[in-house]
Amino acid sequence: MSESMMTLVALAVAVLIGFAMLILYVRKAIKKETVEGIADVIRDLPVTMGSGLFGKIYEYSRTAVLTVEQLVKTGQVEPDDASRKTAAMGIVQKAAKVDDVPFGAPESEIADACIEAQVQQLPRNQKTVSVNAGE
Repeated sequence: MSESMMTLVALAVAVLIGFAMLILYVRKAIKKETVEGIADVIRDLPVTMGSGLFGKIYEYSRTAVLTVEQLVKTGQVEPDDASRKTAAMGIVQKAAKVDDVPFGAPESEIADACIEAQVQQLPRNQKTVSVNAGE
């Protein structure tokens, strides 16, 4: 079974479980606390993008963004967006090289998009804010 087919099956199962929980809750067969507990367990499950090339680049990007945010806090990377992105892309490229993952133009474009997506996923209070007198 291919990875995309397994993803679709997992999604279908999750939707069916969700509907079953909703029906049981509406019929008062289960308590709200039970539904919330199950939802917490599902929410805490690790999200994986697979073990293919995209999945690897996605994971490298996720790690790179979190690493760069820490480097900004310690002053090792400038807080401007261009410096952050350059540092994150460098980390992704190094990780790909260590794992012998090909990294050409298409992979670079994917990494760029993944870095942007990861930055948008950061909680607002986690992003280091640059305070400049001119802003």
